[in-house]
Amino acid sequence: MNQDVFDTFYAMLTVAGQLALVIGAVLWLLRGRTAWWGQLREAVAPAALWLATLVAAVATFGSLQLSLGAGYTPCTMCWYQRIAVYPLVVVCGVAAIRRDSAVRYTVWPLAAIGATISSWHYIHERLPDTVGASCDLAAPCSILWIWKLHYISIPMMAFTTMALVAALVAMPILTLVLSPAVA
Repeated sequence: MNQDVFDTFYAMLTVAGQLALVIGAVLWLLRGRTAWWGQLREAVAPAALWLATLVAAVATFGSLQLSLGAGYTPCTMCWYQRIAVYPLVVVCGVAAIRRDSAVRYTVWPLAAIGATISSWHYIHERLPDTVGASCDLAAPCSILWIWKLHYISIPMMAFTTMALVAALVAMPILTLVLSPAVA
């Protein structure tokens, strides 16, 4: 299989994750007006920590495949994003086994740091002249290794991963704190 097929697959996973985030956000905003939010929450919450583990694992595998399989040299910001996502596989996996919704206190800071770095990296990638010198001469942060659908690059994939993991970790908590009347 060639690398373009993998890149397109990762891009489609990113779009699917973004659609899930948008649909979840819209349903959450409409939670008082429709029963759909409650139905989504009840369907997703029992498996949310497992899904967060899966999302983090796919992102980890994807990042390793991009550097080891495709030979893309990760820049400094890519490494920082990896540092934020790699532990999420173990942290979310252990929390899923233990059914521990308190994992949010570990996941949300990691996801916020990773999403912030991803956002800055995306801006650096798109507007390299406005943010100063590149972060690394050997592996510049402005190189577009992947560019799909005119907006998806590696930092966008990382940002989507962080946002999706953070949202999934919130699902069991929302089930506990929201009463059926609010749903």
